[in-house]
Amino acid sequence: STFYLSRALGPFADVRLGERTSPAVAIGQFLDQKVPMIALADVGTLAPELRERLRTWVQQGGVLVRFAGPRLAAADDDLVPVKLRRGGRILGGSLSWEQPQQLNAFARESPFFGMTVPTDVTVSRQVLAEPDAALTERTWATLADGTPLVTAVKRGKGMIVLFHVTADTRWSDLPLSGAFVDMLRRIAA
Repeated sequence: STFYLSRALGPFADVRLGERTSPAVAIGQFLDQKVPMIALADVGTLAPELRERLRTWVQQGGVLVRFAGPRLAAADDDLVPVKLRRGGRILGGSLSWEQPQQLNAFARESPFFGMTVPTDVTVSRQVLAEPDAALTERTWATLADGTPLVTAVKRGKGMIVLFHVTADTRWSDLPLSGAFVDMLRRIAA
């Protein structure tokens, strides 16, 4: 995941990797360094004190970008923009599709509006959002069936953004597309 993220963010952002250490240690270091944006790829439940530090950092203007995966799908975490269903949606599983889903056009309210929707990007697995009244206004990108691909919520001066797929190619080929770079560029801006 860090390979795809660093390649996508590298042309326009100062990328610092938290490799060779636990996510908790890396997140703590990034918070101490007062970075403006942190991307977490499939990080599950965090310790309460670290979750509180992240929550405060977002409230003060930090941008937390999260990517799904098996650990996030199984976690009980409130540092996401929408309530998530346990597990996920997979080809051939319960709540499954008959074929991979393509991206839908970006809504006018989305920061991705105006981007070309790639026709070669497909999603074979995702974490699902629980339907509620706020889901539509928090959705920045959807799949052809209308389920969220990217959701976000403003918290204080900051924001939490969730890609409902992995940051690598296990669940979709989005990280291989130019749209992935463009989406991250718009979030960073």
